[in-house]
Amino acid sequence: MKILGMTALAKATMLACALVSHVPFSTSAISDPFLNGRDAPKNSFGIRYSYSCMGLTWRHAFNQVNHFEAFIQPVSTDAVKEFNFYGGRFLHHFPQTEFPFTPYVFLGLGMATYQNNMPNPTLKESNKSSKCLGYALGQGIETKISGKLSITGDVAITRLNEEPEQMLGIIRLGMGMHYTLK
Repeated sequence: MKILGMTALAKATMLACALVSHVPFSTSAISDPFLNGRDAPKNSFGIRYSYSCMGLTWRHAFNQVNHFEAFIQPVSTDAVKEFNFYGGRFLHHFPQTEFPFTPYVFLGLGMATYQNNMPNPTLKESNKSSKCLGYALGQGIETKISGKLSITGDVAITRLNEEPEQMLGIIRLGMGMHYTLK
């Protein structure tokens, strides 16, 4: 199980390095119309739901394609298995001109809390609660409803380090709505 987790972590690291290489850090950033005052970096706020929890997000656009999104999802929607997520993710958009949506990939890192409210008589425990570090790698699409409002939908492979020797992997579907401030 450790080898599988390290392989996924290595792939996520390689993707992050590939995406960061496209961020303009040299003098070519001056020629970017997004940074020349024509269109200043934007912040947006929104709500997000992803598998069994929901909460608030804040997104900062560094330029047209690279964004950072922080989220807190303290509201669990499953009374038996309560998941809560807190963290951030780096999004890389692929702007489209022919289609009404924009695909993106992301790499996220954060903390999850998990509580199983179903008693387990064989282990003589109930309400076992744990906190763990997790990371996610995924893809999604964003579409504009209006000039300031957009909706997103994505899917991610999420890995949670529950115990030192054990990892939990889940596929999470997510959706959100963002309102952009200019």
